[in-house]
Amino acid sequence: MLLDEKVQKYKLLAEKIYEQCQELQIENERCVLRINTVKKLLRRRTRDVELLKRRLDKHNDIWRQLPMIAPHPKRKIEQKRGPKPKPKNLTEEPTEGKVKKVRKQRMKKNPVPQQNNADGITQPLPHFSDQQEKQLLLQQQFVQYKQDI
Repeated sequence: MLLDEKVQKYKLLAEKIYEQCQELQIENERCVLRINTVKKLLRRRTRDVELLKRRLDKHNDIWRQLPMIAPHPKRKIEQKRGPKPKPKNLTEEPTEGKVKKVRKQRMKKNPVPQQNNADGITQPLPHFSDQQEKQLLLQQQFVQYKQDI
């Protein structure tokens, strides 16, 4: 019986490996099909480009003398990165022409007002900022809208 159990285990393992091999084979066939379709698209594109070149030459178009500038798909051609160039006026003092920018300061949060209980324990009062009140109103309107539907 021990030999029979070993044989069963090996059969199960062999079947699992066979199924995995079949899945890999299917995936490989899909990859090969995709590669062939891409090759076909590339051949068609190069053939179309050659046809277009011949036709433009036939019509005496001056496309060969024109500069080839392809626009970048995400940004303009003229847009450049980097710092802006500084003015080259060395005669002026650097402190005379510059106006110092005033920075905005953050609003300080008001401390939450406290209320004394009869026991003498302080508890914060319910306080909402303008943004919280607007959000609460929107939520209430949404709930009312859902109830109406």
